[in-house]
Amino acid sequence: MAVFEYEVLDRDGKIRKGQREAGTENMMQASLAREGLFVINVRRAGGGIGTIALPDVVAKASGRKGLADAFARLFYHVKTAELVLFTGQLAAMIGAGVQLLRGLTALATEIRIKHFKQAIEQVAADVEGGESLADAMARHPWAFDRTYVALTRVGETSGNLSEVLSQHTTYLEKVTQLRRKVVGALAYPLVILSVAGLILFIMILYVVPIFERVYRQVQAPLPAPTQMLIGVSQGIRSNILLTVVLMGGVALGLYIWVQTDHGRRLLDRLKLHLPIFGPLIRKSSLAKVCRTLALLLHSGVLVLEALEIAAEVAGNRIIEEAVRRAINDVKEGGTIADALRPTGQFPSLVIQMVATGEETGKLPDLLEKAATYYEQQVDNTVNALSTLLEPILITLLGAIAGFVIISLYLPIFNIGRALRGGGARL
Repeated sequence: MAVFEYEVLDRDGKIRKGQREAGTENMMQASLAREGLFVINVRRAGGGIGTIALPDVVAKASGRKGLADAFARLFYHVKTAELVLFTGQLAAMIGAGVQLLRGLTALATEIRIKHFKQAIEQVAADVEGGESLADAMARHPWAFDRTYVALTRVGETSGNLSEVLSQHTTYLEKVTQLRRKVVGALAYPLVILSVAGLILFIMILYVVPIFERVYRQVQAPLPAPTQMLIGVSQGIRSNILLTVVLMGGVALGLYIWVQTDHGRRLLDRLKLHLPIFGPLIRKSSLAKVCRTLALLLHSGVLVLEALEIAAEVAGNRIIEEAVRRAINDVKEGGTIADALRPTGQFPSLVIQMVATGEETGKLPDLLEKAATYYEQQVDNTVNALSTLLEPILITLLGAIAGFVIISLYLPIFNIGRALRGGGARL
């Protein structure tokens, strides 16, 4: 047994420090977590700092779950590809008869992401201490979301953990493909516009001053567009540091605002009403809700819990709230189809598929078909967008470039006309 120093956050939000004996650092962390303490760090007495549970500290100290979750996503993010690989390997090992603890320990040695590796090691320590796999994973929500935990719990209860994990691996792969397509469709115009903005910023800083000096020397009359462009250039160049700080502050402020409930809700509502992209985002959310519900119900998760989890993975606050309103109606004895209909966020196709599934007892199968349909719709929309966006972006970039060029050369045209007219000013 070794002596470890620890620093934790208790239930009252106070930081406590102390020393305790344990076999390993992971066993020490598991022991503290079982007491309801949030682990800040654990280290061998006289050694370096151990694992730091920063998301827990931020959540407890700030009381702002949204910001804490955002912090966790930034610094404790686990790539879906890594999670798919881990889940698939664990399913295969359990299916082959390998003991759960041995499988977790073996997989932990192969993981390269440090915080994910530490999480798996602690999960193994918790399982060795007598906890269920689902409860052990629930301590690391930044790695194992509620869907993952619920499916794992059902798999352990039913004795089909290997099969459930295999199904979840397939689910993760399909959700990842869907997200990649949507992000790709949204990223293309954003990248183009960002490059255009950068080029415009460089022109304002370095090109406009050259024309400004020329026009000042010849005392050429400046039309309104040129005066506006030169005024913007002078303002930015004379306050370059303030401009950079202001732009960074606006970006940071928008990010923090989006993490709040009001900001997230307003942004998600705006997304659904965007021209061209709104239907794509809605179809993507519907596909995720339907596929998540299909997986959970097929695995044996209770309807209300499945709806709660599906609401969390919707990826859009407006659709999430619609599902949560439906949950209240289902609790009162209504059907899922009748509960979803008045929300106004689900098309008639989904409502009819759910109603038919409830009547025939094949709800998971029909939800999976609905998810497949909307995934195909996302594919078609993405393919159409690539054709539609090119002329729109070319026209927009041409308009921006044209405005700058015309604004810079208008005085030259005036000078030429004045010279041809014998020096008369126009």
